[in-house]
Amino acid sequence: MLRLAVISLALTAAPAAAQEAALRPTPAYFAQAVFDLSMAQALARSCSTISVDPVKSAARAETLLAELAEDGFDTGAPHEQMDNPNAAIAELQTAFAERYDLQSPSEDEVCGIAGEEMAAASGIGALLVAVAE
Repeated sequence: MLRLAVISLALTAAPAAAQEAALRPTPAYFAQAVFDLSMAQALARSCSTISVDPVKSAARAETLLAELAEDGFDTGAPHEQMDNPNAAIAELQTAFAERYDLQSPSEDEVCGIAGEEMAAASGIGALLVAVAE
């Protein structure tokens, strides 16, 4: 989980030299994984009965790294080899916001959204776990 978070943070601060090199398109699975993890974390921070499952998050990060390696990316710094994924992630955020009314949701509404994602076994929901209050 931490490794995926570090990768996503590094993308926003990609070195200028990497920007000048011929970059590969951001794989859709990469943008989806970064979005899923960041949204799962956001939901968990806003709902006291939901948490991010560290085992599932670590497994997701390992799967992502394996996919990147299979596609020929340097798993230590894939952001140096791909276009900035911000636009792809923004599209996923917009779609999520359109699916749910996210205009200042209450904690109960956020917990409901997390519950729906868990019930649907979505990429986000698969990273979440219910916890006792």
